[in-house]
Amino acid sequence: MITALMVTLLVLLSLAVVILFAMLGELNARISESSAGGGTRRPESVQPLPDAKLGATVIEFPDGLARPPGVLLVLSTTCGACQELAPEARGFFASSGVDLVGVVVSCASAASGREFVAQYGLADLPGYVDVSGQFSMSALGVGMSPAAVALSPEGVVRSAVVFSSFNALSSWIAALDDPSGAAGGVSVAPGKDLV
Repeated sequence: MITALMVTLLVLLSLAVVILFAMLGELNARISESSAGGGTRRPESVQPLPDAKLGATVIEFPDGLARPPGVLLVLSTTCGACQELAPEARGFFASSGVDLVGVVVSCASAASGREFVAQYGLADLPGYVDVSGQFSMSALGVGMSPAAVALSPEGVVRSAVVFSSFNALSSWIAALDDPSGAAGGVSVAPGKDLV
């Protein structure tokens, strides 16, 4: 009886974390829309994630993810912006020349995460289904989506943002690669270190 109650509470808590994750991302997108005049198209924005674990080293990467350096995307199954952006992910990374560490899909259950991956054509990308957002939250400090995290070759979190479009993400990546230090001198171009 107590075990069943604990399992039920754990499932409800997991669902609440995933919903909170998506709500924060949607709130960010709506605030950006209202400040940009609120057209039907999402504005191009990239905003730093305040709780990201900048400077922390990710010791263990879940199976399915590539190894750094590169960019790690964090999407959520319950995030409307993520559902709009997910079909573009493969094309963006194929054409941008940016090293993709992977796509982390935060979800309430493994089944819903696998369904999201299949529905949006992400199966051929390195990826990880992150039930309850545990990896995203504990290793990266990412609690909003859609998000992108720049990782050094050693797995150090160099920069993390929430983004509204792949055009905006491309600008962020260009700033990371800017030697003038506009984004801390972090590089995510292929063959270059995130330093």
